Order: sequence, then structure tokens, then C-alpha cells
Amino acid sequence: MEAKPLFRHIASLTILMIICTSCIFMKISAYNDIDIQRQGSLTVCFGKDGNGFSGVKFCLYRVADISETGGWILSGDFRDYPVSLENQNSSGWRALAQTLAAYTARDSLNPLQTEKTASDGCASFSGLTVGLYLITGERFAEEGKIYTPEPLLVNLPAPTQDNYEWNYDVKISCKFDSADSSDDTVKRKVIKIWEDDGNEDNRPEEIYVQLLENGSVADTVTLSRDNNWEYMWENLNGSSRWQIAEAKTAEGYTVSVVQEGITFIITNTYPPDTKPPDELPQTGMPWLPVPLLACGGLLLVLLGVLVRCRRGNHDE
Repeated sequence: MEAKPLFRHIASLTILMIICTSCIFMKISAYNDIDIQRQGSLTVCFGKDGNGFSGVKFCLYRVADISETGGWILSGDFRDYPVSLENQNSSGWRALAQTLAAYTARDSLNPLQTEKTASDGCASFSGLTVGLYLITGERFAEEGKIYTPEPLLVNLPAPTQDNYEWNYDVKISCKFDSADSSDDTVKRKVIKIWEDDGNEDNRPEEIYVQLLENGSVADTVTLSRDNNWEYMWENLNGSSRWQIAEAKTAEGYTVSVVQEGITFIITNTYPPDTKPPDELPQTGMPWLPVPLLACGGLLLVLLGVLVRCRRGNHDE
């Protein structure tokens, strides 16, 4: 290959590389550039088939601040709860929201703000600083059905779909469970799962689980190997809202609780995962210059190839 065509080829690749590098740099810079002094808002919408449920009370709690490493760190009333905010996927955040919602009900925590949904089924919270927030809502009854909104954990700001900038005015729709309001009694089951491979010796012989009825402790049961770490409640009031909380989490473990149908699954993990969070704002990320360094190395390689080819042509 002659030097001039080769040079033009390498020059084109170099220009393309520079453009790609610039795009990556701009994207990462925007993704990291969170204005912690800026205020934002959260709007939650609750409804079915395009029709909003009006007059439903929602509560907002501030759960965590942004840490120096770019994840979240529990704060305020939530500082001492035995949960982990690290390395969570979507199902993990869902379980964590339910876990914290049970604590807020049991411990009668005061919300930061309360709002009721308007005619469109949406409630808005404004004047909020950057942080991680928990949103809980009351149930709504209509046409023989009871709709129970799932609690939500929402980070403010949230990344936009293209991840090129942050959204400080977040609007979300909450999922919900529905049940017939005619059900006089219901069942609830709890199952304990241990995620502590190699650390089984740290497990306690038994744990205590609280059954909450509309936020108050209605019953406390003991789970152990003797009952295979599970229990079933029957003939519970069908008009009440039922939740589960672990009375005391074993030392060194974290806890998460998720409801699937009538079953609550309690998972105790040891030790807490220390990997970087998967779905959290990555402010101050140490790998910011990595794409630039990689592209710079590629540029040096291309220049080296060009020099060798030109030398080869001169030798011929």
C-alpha cells in the first residue's frame, strides 16, 4: 500500500476516533455534573386505564444523601436501618422500597411532605434537594376493588433517557396491587431466605418477624429451622393493609422484604455487597479519563503503523 492512501485512511480513522471520544467525554461529563444546590420536584401518578385516582394521600420521605463515591448513604431517620443501597437492580430497589415502607409505618416516621392526588391522579412534591426519596401511598377503593400502591424509591435528579443530562423534575407512575373489597379474610405467609454462603456460622438460631396491620404490630412470630424458616397467618382482616418487618436483624446482615402475592420473602445477606451501585448516580467517577486514555493509545498505534509503512516504502 502506498503512503498517501494509507495516510488518508489513517487520518479518517483518527478523525472518527476523535469525534467518538468527544461524544463519550460529553456524555460522561454530563452524567457526572450534578448540581447539588439545585432544587427539583417529584410527581407520582396513581390510576388505571388512563383514569387517575383522586384524593389519595401520598407521603414523601428523604432516605439518603449522595456519597463522596457517587452512590447513596442513608441519612436522617433511615440512617440506622439494616439495609444496603449498593449494587441494586430494579427488583432489589423494589424490595428495598417495601422494606423501608414497613419501617416507616411501624416506627411512625414523620414524612417530609404529604400531598393528595388531583383529579388526574397525580400528586407533586416540590422544593426538593438532591437525594434519594421514598414515596408511599394510601389505598383507593372503587367499584368493589381495593388498589394498593407499591412504595417507590426515586433518585433526584434522575438521568434522562439519553443520559446526556439530569432531570430535576421527575414524574413517575406507581404500580399497584388490586384485590376484591368483598374479601372478609385473607392469608399472609412469610419465608426467610439466607444469602450468606461461607458464613453460615453467623446465622442466629432464630429470628423474630412482626406482622403489621395498618402500620401497627399485630403479631410477632419466631422463625427457625424447626419451622423451616416460614410461617402462615390465616383469617386476617381483609380490609386491613398487611406488611412485614424483621424485629431485629442479626449482626452483620442486611435485610430486604418483598411481597409476591400473599407471600412475604425476607432475605438476609451477609456481608453487605460492596460493589459499586448499578443504577445510581455516578458522580465523581474515577474512570472519567479512561475513554480518553484508550483513544490516545489507539492514536499512537495508528501513528506507529504509518511510520513503519512509510519507512518500508522508502526502503523499496
